[in-house]
Amino acid sequence: MLVRFLMAALLVSVAVAFAMPEIPQARALCSAVLAIAVLATAVFTSSSTIARLARRLRPLLLVVLVVPAIYMTLQLAPIPIHGFGNPIWETASAALNVPLAGRLTVDIGATAQAFLHYGTTIALALIATVVALDKERAWQLLAMLVSVTAIVSACLLVRQAVGSDGLSPGDAPVLAVTGAVPAVLGLVLSAAMLARAFEERRRAKQLSFRLATTLSFALLAALLCLSAILARGDGTRTAIAALLGVGIVLAAFAIQNWFYGIWGMASVLATAAILFLAAFTLLPVRQNTDLTIALSAHNLAATERMLQDAGQAGSGAGTYAALLPIHRDIGAPLSRERPTAAAAIAIEMGRPFLYVLLMLAVLGAAALLRCSLRRRRDYVYAAVGSGAAAALALLALVEDGILQFGASLLAAAMFGLAVAQSQSDAATAALPSQSTRLVSEPDNPRPTCAPTRTYGIANASMRIGLGSIAVILIAQTVRLLAQPSYPGRLPVEAAREALLRALPSSPRGDGDLRAGRLAPASQPTANEAAASRPEIGGGPAAPMVLARALQYSPLRGDLWLMLAALSREQRSADYDVAALLKLSYYTAPNDLALLPLRLTVALGEVSVASEPELRELVQRDVRIALTKQPSLRPALIAAYQSASADGKGLVDNLISEWDSAALQSMRKEIRAPSPGTELPPPNRPPGRGTAR
Repeated sequence: MLVRFLMAALLVSVAVAFAMPEIPQARALCSAVLAIAVLATAVFTSSSTIARLARRLRPLLLVVLVVPAIYMTLQLAPIPIHGFGNPIWETASAALNVPLAGRLTVDIGATAQAFLHYGTTIALALIATVVALDKERAWQLLAMLVSVTAIVSACLLVRQAVGSDGLSPGDAPVLAVTGAVPAVLGLVLSAAMLARAFEERRRAKQLSFRLATTLSFALLAALLCLSAILARGDGTRTAIAALLGVGIVLAAFAIQNWFYGIWGMASVLATAAILFLAAFTLLPVRQNTDLTIALSAHNLAATERMLQDAGQAGSGAGTYAALLPIHRDIGAPLSRERPTAAAAIAIEMGRPFLYVLLMLAVLGAAALLRCSLRRRRDYVYAAVGSGAAAALALLALVEDGILQFGASLLAAAMFGLAVAQSQSDAATAALPSQSTRLVSEPDNPRPTCAPTRTYGIANASMRIGLGSIAVILIAQTVRLLAQPSYPGRLPVEAAREALLRALPSSPRGDGDLRAGRLAPASQPTANEAAASRPEIGGGPAAPMVLARALQYSPLRGDLWLMLAALSREQRSADYDVAALLKLSYYTAPNDLALLPLRLTVALGEVSVASEPELRELVQRDVRIALTKQPSLRPALIAAYQSASADGKGLVDNLISEWDSAALQSMRKEIRAPSPGTELPPPNRPPGRGTAR
């Protein structure tokens, strides 16, 4: 009963992760289900199973699993030493007039969400290991994973056939998967299932219905996964990564069946290495660029700038999307920036962490291959883990699919399966019995109780460790469910939507940074850009709520602008509007969706002409609206209408230096109000009634 519940929990978690990875409630559901499963494992699992699990999870493997969690915790922890944290915290502290502790991460929420992602992945890997300790359950888990990858690959093929936006224009995507990881891992799993079925066919010497069904299913899954790989734009790169993983499984199969001994093993591995190196020469490599993005098929100008500015300690796990608005080009949608997983890890965790991770992936692949070759039967499971580790190490240099929620859970299940079947329990030492003394031996309790006591301590330690993981997952689930709102009863996302409603013409050009998903953006049109001084909603508590949100995510350029607009609208003396505007410029300098409101607030601020730094930033926005983005010209005119005398003088001087004819043309476009009429607010289209 427990094993069935664990398999159901594993299947539900992977399915939900692939279907709804960007919905916080979906991640909370996965975390809650896995927490219950881990807690049930710690309480109800038999002592023999716990002992077998402890033998699989050796101290070195436990250290490897714990170190990333410790490092993310250090990134979240306040740094008491001044100057060791990221400089954004000092700047935000000065702008908000509150003391903020320095941290390595630049976004507490994003790093906490990455910690949840990692904890969920580790929990699922542990559950998969417990399930796969039994050989029959291991085969069922292998079949289940092949089914999942086949379904995901089929959905990806349908999306590529009918369009990336789903089954019909305007609909939501059918499956929120953009990487090739499921297809590559599915091909490796299908190869292992085919190898296992072929061996059973040879032993049975006849083709039964069950065996024929298994072979047909494995061939169909392999065909779907291969088609999904070849249909991609970077098919050559992902195909070579898949070839590496499948080649390791086939090499283990050939050694176990045909090439015995050290020389046979060496010949097969040498042949596989030569074939892979020959295929590796087909990889298109970008010249004169960072190694982490050299194999990418996308244009990664912003990512390359981020890599140049990245420190050795990283900017915090999960903060790539928060940093991207600072480095992207003017008006470039975030959806065009598809970094590799290696580049994202180097930016978020630091290059030393990336190098150690790649080294561990190679060593892990070699260790699992060695375990596979040491087993006469059931060797395909360890070979699957070896092939997956090698393929993912190469795929990390090609795309960012391994960092997606569903793909990481799928990989965790595969590694749990491989670790569980990496060694045979028949070859290990038996559990200590109740009494190991001969009748003629003198009564000496120490030799008798020491093995039993050691076994009991290991058993209790493993159960406590599993219980601790369950508690952490439960705490993360509660935090994830409570995350959307901050004190003051105004959700942070509602504040963002209020900002965008204040600019009805402005598209969401900066994507959904809270979820880390890069949504496509369109350029504003002439009618859409006619934004201006909006009537900003929100009660007196709104600035406090925005300030609280910025204390956790100080790189939110939209929230800095929202706070500046609200402070100016309410004439609040708590914040310096000019300082808030500067931070909005620094954290989202090229976001055209924010330009209309930012110009309105900046030109209406009296101090804009007296601060050279802010004046240069405003002049830059004016140049963008006049020269690079003519569709934003109505927004500039609307901001000019509501500007202060100093703001109008600043625009006049700038445009007259550039083109005096353009200044005269802009003034003609401003309709002079007739006597007795009120100038309509710029955010209302001309011709509408303005009577109150």
